Amino acid sequence: MKELVIVDIERKAMAHVDMLREQRGLSEKELGELAFPEAKNPRQKVNALRNPRGLKGEPLRIRLGDYCAMVEAMGLNPAQELLVIYGQRQQES
Repeated sequence: MKELVIVDIERKAMAHVDMLREQRGLSEKELGELAFPEAKNPRQKVNALRNPRGLKGEPLRIRLGDYCAMVEAMGLNPAQELLVIYGQRQQES
């Protein structure tokens, strides 16, 4: 799989997390506190995964563990949600 495709899937995964978060009426801070209780600034951890930053102006790349923590914090199955994202990506190709 090409790097650009991987990055595209990661961006779609974060957009999917945002959609789920909004459906549940959670703020970034609330999701961050649920998913990353040990983080110094949980809201910033979530925010850094979606907003451009740094010299390249790109968000941080989402790690699988972070994705799972956020989805599980919303009471959902990360594997099932990843299948939704992957299915959407396949339809676009």
